[in-house]
Amino acid sequence: MKLKLKMFMRKFWTAEETEIMIQNYPDKPTVDMIKLLPGRTVSGITGQASKLGLHKSEAFMKSPMSGRISKENDIGFDTRFPANKPGWNKGLKQKDYMSPEKIENTKKTRFKTGQDPHNTQPVGYERLSKDGYIEIKVRHLKNGDSNNKNFEFKHRIIYEKNYGLIPEGMIVEFLDGNNRNFDPDNLILRTRKENLLQNTMCDSSIVKRFLGIKELEEVEKIINEMPKLIELKRNLLIKKQKLNGHN
Repeated sequence: MKLKLKMFMRKFWTAEETEIMIQNYPDKPTVDMIKLLPGRTVSGITGQASKLGLHKSEAFMKSPMSGRISKENDIGFDTRFPANKPGWNKGLKQKDYMSPEKIENTKKTRFKTGQDPHNTQPVGYERLSKDGYIEIKVRHLKNGDSNNKNFEFKHRIIYEKNYGLIPEGMIVEFLDGNNRNFDPDNLILRTRKENLLQNTMCDSSIVKRFLGIKELEEVEKIINEMPKLIELKRNLLIKKQKLNGHN
C-alpha cells in the first residue's frame, strides 16, 4: 500500500524550479530544460509553462532551435531536391537500386491487377451530395473521374423507372419541396427556366432578394409572421414578369 501511495504522490513545483522556468524556458528548447529540472518530463514542463503563462521568445522562434522553417531559418535546405533536378532514381528500373530480397518484400503490399481499395462501395450504395440530394452508385468505372460518373441522383432514377427517359434540358423537381419524398407522384418535370422562376418565387428567396433580409433567423421570422406581405410581393413579381413577357 505504501508503495502505491508513493507512486501516485503529486510532485509540486518548488519556488526554485519556478524561477528556473521563468529564466530559461523562453529561450531554450523544452527538451533541454530536463537537464535543469531533474525528475521533470517534457509534458510536465510544457504544462507548467502554460500555467505560468510562459511562451517561447520571438528570437527563439526565429532560430534553428525552434525547428520551424522561416526566411531566417531555412531548415532542410542541404537535403532538398534542387529546382528542376530529377530524383536520383529517375529513369532507373526497380532492380537497378533494390536487391531481389527487397523487391520480393514489396510484393506483399502491392495492389493486385483489378483490385479495388478497401473503401470501395458496391453498386446500389447511397450517399449525400454537397447540395443535399441523395445519389446512388449505378456503375463501377475505375478510370479518371469515374467516382462522379458512377453516381446518379436517386430522384432522377426513380422518375425514369416510372415515367421513362428524362427529355434533354429538363430537370426533375420535388412537388412538395421535400427532397426526401421519392414518391413518383411527388416528382415532376420542369424546364430550367421554370425551375429558376420557382426558386425565385419561393418564400425564402422573396425575403432574401426582394426584402433585403439575409440573416436566417430573421428570414424564418418574416416567413412565419408576415405571410401576407410575402404573398403580396410574389403577386407583384408575377404580374411584372407577365407584363415584361407581353411587351
